[in-house]
Amino acid sequence: MKKVFTYSLVLQLAVICIFSYAQEKTFVLKLKNNASIDRIDAYVQIDFANLVKKHKGLTQDGFILKDGGKEIPFQILPAEGKKKKLCFVIDIKSRETKKITCIYGGNTAPGKFKNRTYAELAVKKNGRPDGKKVRGAEYENIQFSRVPSWHTDHDGLYKYEGPGWESERVGYRFYLDWRNATDIFGKKVAELVLKNVGIKDTIADNNESFHTMQPWGMDIFKVGNSLGVGSFGMWMNDKVNMVSKTDSITCAITANGPVLSRIKTNYYGWLVGDRKYDAESELTIAAGSRLTKNSIKISAYAGNIVTGLAKYAGTNFIKGEAATGWSYIALYGRQSLADDNLGIALFYKVKDLIGSGDDALSYYVMLKPAGGNAEYYFGAAWEKEAGGIKSESEFKKYLEHIISELNNPVSVE
Repeated sequence: MKKVFTYSLVLQLAVICIFSYAQEKTFVLKLKNNASIDRIDAYVQIDFANLVKKHKGLTQDGFILKDGGKEIPFQILPAEGKKKKLCFVIDIKSRETKKITCIYGGNTAPGKFKNRTYAELAVKKNGRPDGKKVRGAEYENIQFSRVPSWHTDHDGLYKYEGPGWESERVGYRFYLDWRNATDIFGKKVAELVLKNVGIKDTIADNNESFHTMQPWGMDIFKVGNSLGVGSFGMWMNDKVNMVSKTDSITCAITANGPVLSRIKTNYYGWLVGDRKYDAESELTIAAGSRLTKNSIKISAYAGNIVTGLAKYAGTNFIKGEAATGWSYIALYGRQSLADDNLGIALFYKVKDLIGSGDDALSYYVMLKPAGGNAEYYFGAAWEKEAGGIKSESEFKKYLEHIISELNNPVSVE
């Protein structure tokens, strides 16, 4: 009787294995590098809903991607309705066509991927407003915040004064108050570090730990009242108007994963001159990249969006000369708070450009928000970065490399 039971169990397991194997399916994604450059960590994004429609049985938790025999980390980006996106990064040589195999069905499930990006928003736990400060012993990470109307600069409500985001190469933060300006965390290590940055700086003043060199790096940029690196505003009455006066602001971490992290901030009733606007800023950073993409949606009657770079002595201004596609403005020189070389850059579409110039604080570009939408990229390259860019000539080569990537995205068949 025991042998009969054993044979029966083996037979059942065999049938289950055969059935699972039979249910496993594959299809191929053909990726083409359309640029004459080798690309490391090229970002690829695909409409996941279309894949599901074409391949019955494909689910977001039931497939793997392989480049040859190597599994590729991927991420499904949440979105409204059925607009979810599949994203991953891949190395691909100049003009190469690469085949990526998707295996799904049966018992297929992806492995656990190491995060290569990170975004956070941390608020004072049990914080108590006390005059112009918020008292509390520690910060806690949250996914969403409706910014209190009384919040102001240096009150200690948010860890390092607002949300932060990073890849292994560089980190950024922006001030979630009337300044609404973006700052840079230079990193000496190719690691994610922001989770542990500023956790003991619970009394906001001018002595935050990240303002002095740490084993991981430091805050390397002075923003002041400038456009910092890629902050945005509106050009009106012959000046840059930052997002300073609003009815309300909300901020949310909407993606946080191995391939991409994203922060969405909504500004309601942004007052410029005698008119109010609603604006949404979506900041994203991808694995292996120095760049942050800012996708802006604004009231359709807005005439422009202005963005740019802080202007400091001791830097050389560099301007792209492209007549079509993407172009840039950039600065290189001893502009870091560590008194060493730092390159900062802003990339924009030529067709969106209304004008450009500079004032006492910033170099700027003015962009047309067609249909209420505008997008641009900004980035920083510090000489102390692990494997970093250490000269102006290297920085210029990097800028042209990025232009080639932006003008020739990896195509998917």
